[in-house]
Amino acid sequence: MLLGFAVSAIGNGLTMPFLYVYLAHVRDLGPSTTGWLFAWIGLVGVVVAPALGSLMDRFGPRLVMMCGLGVEVVSVGSLGFVDEIVPVMLALAGLVVGAAPLWPGTTALLALVVAPERREGVYGLVFLAVNAGLGLGGVVGAALIDVSRLGSFQVLYVADACSYLVYAVVLATLPRGVGRTPSGEQCLEGGWREVVADRRVMALLACGVLAVTFGYGQFEAGASAYVVEVAGLPAQVLGWGFAANTLVIVASQLLVLQLTAHRRRTAVLAFAVATWSVAWVVVGLSAAVPGWWAIAAVVIGLGVFGLGETLWAPVATGLVNTLAPAHLRGRYNAALGLVWTLGQVFGPAIAGVLIGHGHGGTWVAVVVGGTLLSALLLASLRRRLTPEEDGLPARRGSQCGPLDERPRHVTKVRQS
Repeated sequence: MLLGFAVSAIGNGLTMPFLYVYLAHVRDLGPSTTGWLFAWIGLVGVVVAPALGSLMDRFGPRLVMMCGLGVEVVSVGSLGFVDEIVPVMLALAGLVVGAAPLWPGTTALLALVVAPERREGVYGLVFLAVNAGLGLGGVVGAALIDVSRLGSFQVLYVADACSYLVYAVVLATLPRGVGRTPSGEQCLEGGWREVVADRRVMALLACGVLAVTFGYGQFEAGASAYVVEVAGLPAQVLGWGFAANTLVIVASQLLVLQLTAHRRRTAVLAFAVATWSVAWVVVGLSAAVPGWWAIAAVVIGLGVFGLGETLWAPVATGLVNTLAPAHLRGRYNAALGLVWTLGQVFGPAIAGVLIGHGHGGTWVAVVVGGTLLSALLLASLRRRLTPEEDGLPARRGSQCGPLDERPRHVTKVRQS
């Protein structure tokens, strides 16, 4: 499964860093329209997420992922061959629908087969494999793209579609029964109302939306637009920056997980987002310094961003799966996926408005301030969690959370 996910990541790396350039310059849609198209991507994801979580809890993550991969193959393959705004929006919508189950489905599937104490380490390995694939794809894509040649982008989108087909084949060959929710858990009552009633998770997700909006939500759209439009650097520099980002992740992921083991998850998440603040300051310098110094600012800044990523993805995913009851795991993971989606709505829209109207300096100030604020809020979440939920070693007699905020899941199990 890790191999299939990594292959699909290589394909994604061929196209993801250059989606802004492709839409804004190759298809000549302009920076402002492209920013709103990125927001459209997130909006579609918001609509899809609730149904996605319910489907995973009902049918298991593997089947939902395989259906999504089929949609992804068609959508990604067609994106390189559409040039009008409506067909582009349809292709992007299909891309979101197809990709939406992949990360939450993978994490939910692994949660079914991996012991709780090992999950964050496994999630770290998944994140490492994905980013190694993204980095390799980004380097290859940077070497092949030519903004003056549409065909160079079309080849990459077809290759990306083929990579998702490989992942679908891998999932199809898994042993029968893998990825199905155990029958006893399917008998438990509950739904999205129970997820929303979990105040701990809702607080975490709210902080996550803020962090992703000014962090990940700027990584593909905002940073790309700033580097190309404000700093005036060629698109290939983005490929180098994404490669540096991936190199940092691959080189440090396992070490970082060891260093942060048995530390408060809320503190680790806050530190991760604070690291993104530093990254945006460095990227912002690319418009203020000349030549190779500007290129270095982009490469170093995106590399620093990668350090925060090594902390965020496995720890946030591990915390959500620690808090999730087994019969609602699909919905909890879909809710975490919704955090990413909402961030991809708000982040690109903010970047499109600011950078599209010539306010690059304001964009830097907004994303730095936004990440710092979200870091402070994440650190304050420790009051809502038990020490064990927050990642500290278990203590004897410690059962209840602060103010007894644990959700009171009232469930019934059918006796067989």
